[in-house]
Amino acid sequence: MGRTLGTIVQVIQAEEHVWQAFRRALRIEDRGAFDRLWRHVRNHAVPASMANRPVPMEAIYMAMIVGLAKELDELREHENKRVDL
Repeated sequence: MGRTLGTIVQVIQAEEHVWQAFRRALRIEDRGAFDRLWRHVRNHAVPASMANRPVPMEAIYMAMIVGLAKELDELREHENKRVDL
């Protein structure tokens, strides 16, 4: 028997496609932020697949949040190094 469920990568691609109308409606200056959120999702596809959530968007949102938290940590670290100089 074949697989009835898509892989997480397929789910991510399908969801990202569904959100393209939203992306097009964003102001041009906001589209980069939107694209970065989806980059975080693609970078965290393996953890998202391990979450095995009944609603895939939950894992997608969590991947976005983790990516944003990591960016924030990096900015704080950079700021701390700057202050120490």
